[in-house]
Amino acid sequence: MTDHKPPDNAPEAGDTVLASLLLHAINSADARGLPVDAMREAAGLPPTLSADPGGRVAARYLERLVCAGVKLARDPLLGLHMSEHASPTGFGVLGYIRQSCATLQEVIDMTIRYEVLVSDIGRTTLMRRPGVTLWCWDCKTDNPLFRRQATEYLLGCWRTIQIRMLNTGPHPVLRVLLRHAPPAEPALIREYERIFGCPVLFNQPVSALVLPNSALTRPLAHPDAALQQVLEQHALQLIDRRDQADSFLSRARAQLLSLLQQGQGSREALARIMGMSSRSLHRQLEREGSSYRELHDELRLDMAKRYLAQSREPISGIALRLHFGGSQSFVRWFRELAGETPGQYREGKKEDGGLAGKPSAGTAA
Repeated sequence: MTDHKPPDNAPEAGDTVLASLLLHAINSADARGLPVDAMREAAGLPPTLSADPGGRVAARYLERLVCAGVKLARDPLLGLHMSEHASPTGFGVLGYIRQSCATLQEVIDMTIRYEVLVSDIGRTTLMRRPGVTLWCWDCKTDNPLFRRQATEYLLGCWRTIQIRMLNTGPHPVLRVLLRHAPPAEPALIREYERIFGCPVLFNQPVSALVLPNSALTRPLAHPDAALQQVLEQHALQLIDRRDQADSFLSRARAQLLSLLQQGQGSREALARIMGMSSRSLHRQLEREGSSYRELHDELRLDMAKRYLAQSREPISGIALRLHFGGSQSFVRWFRELAGETPGQYREGKKEDGGLAGKPSAGTAA
């Protein structure tokens, strides 16, 4: 038994996705007649956030947009339904590289190698089992609704785009495995089977398409080795640029965290410690798909979650520690970013065995 997977990377603040994925979600919602303006407002999307399809946006914007869409559409399978209209262009240069591959094995190898250009929110792995291969994806978000939608969307995209590229032979997906629970309405399972074209099993150890080993070497419709080489060179250049951007963002994030811990996390203070003007800081962060407010919110949210999970300090004390005007403004801010109240988050951690520390006087929101 062999598993083919890239090195482990721990989830961290500042995860981003390709803006074209956000655009596809918006366009799909619009095509389904959903109130896109209300979804954008609920997600807190700045008007120009997705103007450049090749740019990067904070993953939490996509998370909020999709979760708002599920509620507004009253469609628990929204992500899966969106996958039916997916195209390679939504995945940037990786989408085009996969279109030029000669076999499904090449498609999976290219996905593992270059998926960092599409998003930071999940990881593809290839797992070998007797007679079959599991093409897996694991979403690292801690939001269960978004994790479900993102997983079903991506596996649905693999089915819609890559599997249909096979030139000959029968439908190769033997079954689909999903880590999450089945839908509340049993009748919806038929919809899963309609879209995937095979049995779908829930509460599984991994989320994956299960393929016969023979499917990996079957020819794809339009292989182009020369084009693939050019596209891979471009992909490597993009990774180099991203590494440089990550270096600046990592420094900015580390400096801002230090300032926040001292109660001095203003934009001006960060610019000063980074050795630039506030305007230059704004422009540099904008070029790299981020902003001062995004970094500030990410770090404060991470600090809030740690205080909630690792102590029994009352909500009012944590609000004061994070320099909020009061408990209500902290609770409102936390719910907007995390999708639940501080009290709900703490209760969930308590059930997971993550709450530590001595009791403190006070009440939780």
